Amino acid sequence: MLFAGCDWSDQWLDVAVLDRSGAVLGETRIVYAECPDPVARYQEFLAPLGRRWRATVTGIEDVHILFARSLAALGMEVVHVDPTRAARHRAAFGIPKTDRADARLIASMTLAGEGRPLVENSPEAQALRIVAYAHRAAVDNRVEALHALRAALMRIWPAAISAWPASVGGLRSPQARAVLAAAPGPRAAARLDRKSLAALVAAAGRKRTVEDEAERLRMIFSRPVMLLDPRVEDAEAIHIRHLLVALDQAVQRADTLQRELEQHYAAHPFHQVVSRVPGIGTVLGAYLLGEIGDRPVERFGSGRSLAAYAGVAPVTWASGQTVRVAFRRASSTHLRSTLHAVAFSMVGHSPGARTYYRRRRSVGDAHATALRKLGRKILLCLYHCMASGMPYEDAIAFGYDPAAGGTSSLRRPRPLDEGQIERARDMLATPGVTVTATARAFGVSTQTIYRHVLGRSWAR
Repeated sequence: MLFAGCDWSDQWLDVAVLDRSGAVLGETRIVYAECPDPVARYQEFLAPLGRRWRATVTGIEDVHILFARSLAALGMEVVHVDPTRAARHRAAFGIPKTDRADARLIASMTLAGEGRPLVENSPEAQALRIVAYAHRAAVDNRVEALHALRAALMRIWPAAISAWPASVGGLRSPQARAVLAAAPGPRAAARLDRKSLAALVAAAGRKRTVEDEAERLRMIFSRPVMLLDPRVEDAEAIHIRHLLVALDQAVQRADTLQRELEQHYAAHPFHQVVSRVPGIGTVLGAYLLGEIGDRPVERFGSGRSLAAYAGVAPVTWASGQTVRVAFRRASSTHLRSTLHAVAFSMVGHSPGARTYYRRRRSVGDAHATALRKLGRKILLCLYHCMASGMPYEDAIAFGYDPAAGGTSSLRRPRPLDEGQIERARDMLATPGVTVTATARAFGVSTQTIYRHVLGRSWAR
């Protein structure tokens, strides 16, 4: 058997091959510009060195580059050599920092068994991971474009920022983007009549209470506001239109990738396991499986290793009689943030998760600490289900009886009781009292007043 070390760079690969005794059998440099297929060139280099050259173990510091992934796809064994450990070996033995010396060092570490085997997920799991990362990037771009638009409106027209509530999507909603594209400044918006606004809102997809929404916007746009010079306002309007185009593209890209994400999520082998968890929807489930993959037993070996990889297991430092427990920072930030969102969502959907969270808070844990511990418990349960093939059962995971009275009830208390509703109606019957003032008096939102006091549905 041969043991090879590969030191990669943006322009070439340096390869050194050792036998079982540690003797150097050959060294070469594969230049990308001179070789269209580095993998084929690598195999041609290995063929004369031994009869069982196909069983060569290749060590490399970055297993995510195309060369390493292509080798693994061809069935050759690839191991990951920790760059930090390689640097320590280099410093301890006084090895010079050259590409050729690094290749020999990696080959010797591979021979000594200091590399971790590369465990590739199935093509379905790899595809889900790629689409999940693309969707994350698209969501980040959408948020960035939305913040840029909000900042531009704050400089010229602050009233437009609060014209569309968060319940309908705020400035990201199709209605807001359609109206702002037609009237990107306060003067242009004040010239829009009710009929024009109704046409814009209807074209954006609104089907109910179109006239009421148009009248609400007309009342907002007709209020006196601070104005700039018309020429300056026109220049700001040009800037806002370009930002709206960027926001439209970001929203369209995120929506398209979410549809692709749903298809790849449904094709994942562990889709049925994660989809049974209350509080985990399509996006969170796809993010979770994109990081875990479909071979967690081969990749991590145990649930504790997976929890350490996710950053939800603490690090214990012990020296003599001193023991210190610290937060684990060397972890997958994507999986850690996903578990935080999963735990937060499960608190509102799972009776067991809610009880567990409240118990952790009652003993003094902070909000983030309680969610991190809840995320660790969820991750360990999912690992057990994936390793054993058992379906996820929330009652078994958190040890509660779903048939017990009141345990599985997820109904939220009404924001206003009957007496408060009657007092709110009396306040609204008083001339000059608005819905906003009534909502502030009772400490609730205006939508609560519309829904529970006036009996109106949410404005959409």
